[in-house]
Amino acid sequence: MDGIVIDSEVLFDSANAELFKRHNKIYNRKEVALLLPGMHLNIGTALLKEKYNFPDDIESLIKERQKLIETKYRARLKYITGFENFYRRAITAGLKTCIATSSNDRLLQLAKNKLGLRKKFGKNIFKASDVGNASKPDPAIYLYAAKHMNTIPAKCLVVEDAPKGIAAAKNAGMFCIGITTTFTRDILRLADLIVNSYQEINLNKL
Repeated sequence: MDGIVIDSEVLFDSANAELFKRHNKIYNRKEVALLLPGMHLNIGTALLKEKYNFPDDIESLIKERQKLIETKYRARLKYITGFENFYRRAITAGLKTCIATSSNDRLLQLAKNKLGLRKKFGKNIFKASDVGNASKPDPAIYLYAAKHMNTIPAKCLVVEDAPKGIAAAKNAGMFCIGITTTFTRDILRLADLIVNSYQEINLNKL
């Protein structure tokens, strides 16, 4: 979902920068960006605390980061450029679609309400809490999604924007397209196919 369906990675970046500033820490945007995408918020926050020596207890830090991100979601969340057109093409091609996300429940609910995700995906929105908050590159969320979509992993096509997500898809035995909405092509090199935009995905050839 993040960086694929919804344009949220820039909001995470803004929230993270504010978190670091509040705690008088230097924010290395590139370094943090490589660490976090694809991770559950709690696990990612724990990683930040350990790596950058945040003084607060982990629960307080999670709550602070969560609140910052929620504020950004409410104000600025939108669809990724080109996604809605791609979604319509996928439906026209007869594909079944779903979301399989490492997002936590509160952020997912905000995205659902803000953008009307249920209108597109109905009940086919699968989240980290469905699999014990397992975080990518663990393939649990993708295997769970395939099972509930009544298909096998080898028949699934995943679109991902981050290395951990690509690894999760490949660990699940799925074909993965890497899209450069968040990272450059070299960082997405483990994907089966890499594109710069949704317009480049030719569903008839996959």
